Amino acid sequence: MKILRLIQITVTALSFALPLSLAAQQLEREVSAVSDVEARLEGFSFKEGPVSRLDFHGTAIALAADGDAEVEFQDGRARVDVSVRKLPDPWTLGPFSIYVLWAVTADGRANNLGSLEVRSGRASLEATAALSQFALVVSAEPHFAVTAPSKYLVLRSTGRRVRGQGLVIPGLTERIDYAGLAAQPYKPGGRIPLDLVQARYALAIARGAQADQYAADEFGQAEQLLARAEAAQTDKKYRVRNTVPLIARDAVQMGEDARRKALFGRQDAEAAAIAAEAAAREEAAVLAARQKAEEEARLAASIALEEAKRRETESAEQAARDAAAEANRQARADLTARLNRALPTRQTERGIVAEIAGVQFAIGAATLNPDAREGLARFAGIVGVYPSLRFRVEGHTDITGSHETNMTLSLARAISVQDYLIGQGVDASSIEVEGLGPDQPVATNDTSEGRARNRRVEIILTGDLVTAD
Repeated sequence: MKILRLIQITVTALSFALPLSLAAQQLEREVSAVSDVEARLEGFSFKEGPVSRLDFHGTAIALAADGDAEVEFQDGRARVDVSVRKLPDPWTLGPFSIYVLWAVTADGRANNLGSLEVRSGRASLEATAALSQFALVVSAEPHFAVTAPSKYLVLRSTGRRVRGQGLVIPGLTERIDYAGLAAQPYKPGGRIPLDLVQARYALAIARGAQADQYAADEFGQAEQLLARAEAAQTDKKYRVRNTVPLIARDAVQMGEDARRKALFGRQDAEAAAIAAEAAAREEAAVLAARQKAEEEARLAASIALEEAKRRETESAEQAARDAAAEANRQARADLTARLNRALPTRQTERGIVAEIAGVQFAIGAATLNPDAREGLARFAGIVGVYPSLRFRVEGHTDITGSHETNMTLSLARAISVQDYLIGQGVDASSIEVEGLGPDQPVATNDTSEGRARNRRVEIILTGDLVTAD
């Protein structure tokens, strides 16, 4: 995952590569100022229902640029409608061909919401995302399929009339520096279409990431697609030249796939191997416990059959049921014990209940602290081997503030836990959330310790294994 390799990208194999323009080299000096802006991103946890309105402000790279956005969060998805103005053509900034809109989550991860094709400085985009907490930024990029933003942020969002709560985003977790990437020649309305320029960039970037070595199949397919696009571009027949954009876009996507596989493939494979080994050990332990329980059940059944000579058939069947019930209780107790090492966990009539302790939520806040994320990561690793489990995430608050505010805050806390579990690989369809506000305290609200105890999120596990006999 050595992203700094991109600084050393060379495109000598592409005869159309040109050096960066002097203006782009000078503009690189402004990146430090942009980094300061990026460190102060203003995000929001959007309330479901009402439309929120944001403003866009230009960074040091594009001071005159501005814009606005509407955000509407409904049914677990956010609709984002963006309009921007006074943006310079991206190719005037360096090795770029397009602008990309990003939704940056509370933990700094950037999600590509789509590309903005500028005409006369203006562009618009309507997109959706399965997010409730984020900030919006726009960056100049070499092609539309990038999966991490460049260092050239041109717009950032601020709140104008927001239905929700503000949050501080500490910074982007991943940025790509294209300082070593040679700019491609492009003239609006000229002979070379923008899609072909993007394909050339995608191949150059993939080659700089050594995709030809570590993702040879994908890189080879990308090269073939680019070659087809280049050949079609020089064809005398218009109908052949008309296929260039579609082929070039396929080349862009395949080139980006090759780049990511080369950068992350080895580490992802190692991580997957470690996770698979841990899952295999966990599954083996569960299987051994089940086999032992089944053997004990068979032994009990055999004894019961011997005793059937002196007892009624019903006694033998009851003994077998008791043995199976004991095996299920033991498996349930084993799961509870292992979960308790990740988060405080107990068995209840509702199911197995894991709790994120109140001290991990500040008053009025829904953001998970590092301890809570670490516990949830271990929790997700354990439950991943039980596909039949279902999860109900319930948020709770103390009595500080109004009841309506606490109901909203408790739901936001539950959604924060839900989003994190989904990010750790838990199936989204197996999770439901609810905010219960201050209505179900577990301690007195008359002391600070009691109120901290009441600020919590409970995860109730149900399913075949969890259900008591």
